[in-house]
Amino acid sequence: MYVEFTELITGGIQQGVTRKVVVNLEKVITFRAVPHGGGTILETRRGDINVEEKYDQVKNLFNNKNGIAPVLMPIEP
Repeated sequence: MYVEFTELITGGIQQGVTRKVVVNLEKVITFRAVPHGGGTILETRRGDINVEEKYDQVKNLFNNKNGIAPVLMPIEP
């Protein structure tokens, strides 16, 4: 499943510029929130992609891509 995100370029000469990118969700290894509400980082084999979409939006997208609700592991004391 392919999804369009808004990538935020965080380094180099184009720092702060945004662009649209299409990502194959099957190629995303993991994702994590950026501190201070700065969006989400998608980790792929080829590198990280910093997107403007909020963590909860990305999480819901991954949870719903196969129509299967996520299974949360219990926290052990």
